[in-house]
Parts: sequence; C-alpha cells; structure tokens
Amino acid sequence: MANLNKSKTIFAFTSPRTIEKIIPEIQILIDGYTGKKWNSETQEAFFNDLFGSEFYEGKEKPKDITFAARDRITRAPKALGFVDLKPVIKLTEVGQQLLSGKRINEVIARQLLKFQLPSPYHKVPEERDFNVRPYLELLRLVKTIGNISKTEIAIFFVQLTNYKKFDEIVRAIKEYRSDYSAHTGNKKAFIDSIFTKEILKIYEEDIENEEFKGRQDNDTTLQDFIARKKSNHIDYADALIRYLRATQLITFDKNFRIIVAPSRNAEVDFILQNIERKALLFKNEQTFKTYLFSSSTLELLTDKRENVEKQLSKIGVGYDEKATVEDLKDLLEKTETDRVNQAIAQTEKGLKDYKEFDDILSIFDKIDQKIVPDPSLYLEWNIWRSMVMINYAKKVQGNFKLDLDGVPLNTAGARMPDIEIDYENFKMIVEVTMSSGQKQYDMEGEPVPRHFGNAKSSTNKPVYCLFIAPKISEGTLAHFFALNQKAPKFYGGQTNIVPMNLGNFRQFITTAKNNNFNNPNNLQGYLDNLLKQNRTIDDEAVWFKNIEESVGQWV
Repeated sequence: MANLNKSKTIFAFTSPRTIEKIIPEIQILIDGYTGKKWNSETQEAFFNDLFGSEFYEGKEKPKDITFAARDRITRAPKALGFVDLKPVIKLTEVGQQLLSGKRINEVIARQLLKFQLPSPYHKVPEERDFNVRPYLELLRLVKTIGNISKTEIAIFFVQLTNYKKFDEIVRAIKEYRSDYSAHTGNKKAFIDSIFTKEILKIYEEDIENEEFKGRQDNDTTLQDFIARKKSNHIDYADALIRYLRATQLITFDKNFRIIVAPSRNAEVDFILQNIERKALLFKNEQTFKTYLFSSSTLELLTDKRENVEKQLSKIGVGYDEKATVEDLKDLLEKTETDRVNQAIAQTEKGLKDYKEFDDILSIFDKIDQKIVPDPSLYLEWNIWRSMVMINYAKKVQGNFKLDLDGVPLNTAGARMPDIEIDYENFKMIVEVTMSSGQKQYDMEGEPVPRHFGNAKSSTNKPVYCLFIAPKISEGTLAHFFALNQKAPKFYGGQTNIVPMNLGNFRQFITTAKNNNFNNPNNLQGYLDNLLKQNRTIDDEAVWFKNIEESVGQWV
C-alpha cells in the first residue's frame, strides 16, 4: 500500500514511462511465479529473470534488487489491477485481457479511468481532501479547454487533488495563457516564474518548516527544493500524458499540444458523461479488488452492442447481426487497423519528391529544442519519413505504431528493429535512440547487433545497419567499430553498423535531395566504403570523422 501521508499533488506512474512495457514484464512474473508469495525471495528471482530477458534495458543490476522488482510490479501492474499479489501472485481478469494483446488500448483505458485517490491501495489522510480520478479529469480538461501542454499539466493540473477543484484549475490555466500572451519579455523566464510561484504555494507548509529533503536526495536549500519539485511535476506530467496516450483517446496537434483524438470524440463524450467523478468508497480491500480486477465494473462506449454497430455502420462496414459483441469489436479493431495502414500509405505518397523536406527538418529542430512530447518516438517516426522521402527502396517499414489520426503512438517493440528497408540488392535496418553517454551503450550495445544478426539470418542479401542518435557516445562508437572488425558468431559474423549523429543524418538526406539520389547502388557503395575503412584503420575516432566528412558527398 502506498504511503501518501505528505502528498500535496496527484502523482503518476513514472516507472515504466510507457505503460505498454509492463506487458512482457507481467508475462515473466506470471509464467514463473503464479501461486507463489510475493516476498523478497520471489522478488529477487523475478528481477533476475527480467534482467536476463531481451526486454530489460541496461547492463548493470541495481544495488537493491528486491526494491527494483517492487518498483516494476507494485506500481502500475498492481495499482491498475493487472496482477494480484496477495495472498499469492496471480493474473487478474483484466490482466488476462492485457496479455491477450487484443484491444489493449481499451483495456488500459478502463483501468486508468478506475484509478482513484484515495483507494485501499493508496491511503490519503482525510485532511488532505483527496477525491479524484486523475486520468478521467485530465481527459475532461483536454476536452474542456480544447488543448493543453505538458507544462500546463506540470504547473496546474497536478494540483487537482479533488474533482471539485476542476473549474479553479481551468480558470488558472486560462489566466496563465492570457498573461503569457500579454508578456513582452523573455517567455521562458515568464513560465519559470509562474512555475516557481505555484511550487511555493503548493509546498508552503514544507517550506515554512524547512523540510527540504526528499527520500533520496541531499537538498539543503530552498533553491534545491524548488528545482526538485519542478522536476517531479514535469515527470508526472510526462507520465500522465504517456499513459493516457496509450488509450488512444488523446493525440497531439501540430504544435504538440494534447487534444482529444478526432477519431475518438464519441468515446470521450461517453466517458465524460457516464463515469462517476468521485472516488468510490469500499468496505475493505477485497471489495476494491473485486471492482478493480473485473472488466465489467466500468463501461466504455464499445461495451454496448448498439454502439459498436453504430460505429461500424458509420464507417460503412457490414456485419453479421448474429455475431457476438466481441466479434463485432474484433471487426471494428481490424477496420481501424486497415485505416491506419491506409493513413501510412497516404503519408508515404505525400513524402515522395521531397514535398515534406522542410517539415522533416523542422521536426528535427523541435526534437533538438526538446519541445516535442515524446522525443524518442518522434525521432523514430521522422527518420522513417526521411528514408521514405529519399525513395528508391522497395519498402520502408517503420515498426512504430500510429493512431487512427495518423499521429505517432508507440516506438518499435524490443524484439524488432526500429525501421526495416528493403532495396533491390540489399537490406538495411535503422536503429534510433535519444539516449547518450554510458546509458546509450547500456541500452543499445546489445540490441542493435542482435537485430542486425536477426535481419542477416532472414535474407540472402547483404545487410547494413544505420545507427542514429543526437550524439554518438564514445563507448557506443568503440563497441560498434570493434564488432564490425570481428566476426562474432552470435550476431551472424561481422556486423555492418554505421553510426551517425543527428547532424550527420540531416546532411545525409540533404545530400540525397541536392544530388537527386535515384540509385540505391550508390548508397550500398557508400556503406561498403565506410565499412572497408572501419576494417583497415585502428582508430574509431578517425573512422567517425571520415563518416562526418563524407555525408556531404555520398551520392
């Protein structure tokens, strides 16, 4: 049970940052530990299994393994009702639905909308006056205001500890926007001043008592305290967006502000009109579990047959009147998947002939400026757009997911390359990351060559890998440089990995445009030349300098 005795704001699940990542981790837990007690012994064993899996990111185990295991399971998986840990570990009804892989956006939506403060899992002292379903009220806020930014969520929405404060929060955001528009000075400084003002107000009691230290920090000054609280609020805002985004009920507009997904308007209206805003009261933890674990205790629009039929009729899809509701939902899901594929085809068509070249560079600029909501996802998507744009491939397959409105939704899964490109005489995979430094090496050092080896084993054509990050770390560069020179059997022999930083890649596509790239053999020849240099020199820094100097003349 979480201790929220001192909480002044709502909180969000920041581990993992993307809710879909809990799915393989829950599978590992259920496969190995169903029926066992959730104690230090099973926690340690579970984490060791997780650490050895292909899903785990990182090469070093944390010092406190049991804490790391609890961090993975007792937060989102338990709190959202996908697993029960008492008296023994077991998968719940909604957990089974999640692991089935069918309509997981619907499964996640139902459980997020049930999440409330307080609850038997999250006790809050009465004097704190918590009474809220955070994800429901965030959805209401987006609908009411029309759009909202991560900054506005971090400054204002996290203060919505009681649904009765909703109108107050709306007024505060509108006042903030009006003042922002009228401000003629430094806009960033203005935002920071408002953020500071709200932090001082929220934590007035802590500040008066000089209670500056958190659980895991050494803050000793008011300035340190304010900076930490701002960071926490931003993390919560980011996590709230990411989790609610997984429901596909919200999406992003061109300014990267959150809006209700146009394709989901009817579903959002149904939710806001029919789901109780108050935190429900439960006699005990068992009655709460009965509510939380069931798929029938909170109704969504698509739970009623007539609504599903109406949606199918609206988009012109015929159906068997004898079909079950689940069959109709399957048909609707398949139709939506077809619509996404059509949207991808339209996007590919629009990218030809460099029609979106300026927009692609603009997105890269915004990624650099850190003003996109999910930099990793948008980097992956924008590089896919770039490779489609330069054309002359048989197929450019991005393994990220889009929503019904054609907006990026999820990055590629752990088992597959980010992008796969099939040319007439060779194949190329593209791996993309926003990580840097040691973390980049820890996260990408093993998966990238593994994906290369898998791609190599699936074709008789030569295979190449382009690795792209805003900045290539020294450790990552040295690792790939060495793998290209050796012949590790595990990866199918010598790897062909060519690293580029984002500046290099921008020059790469600019060169393609300026020189009318139209022959993939030129690209293969360029990659072969870089790899030949790799295998004839002993200094990875010299090799990378050659890459940087050649991207302007590669065509």
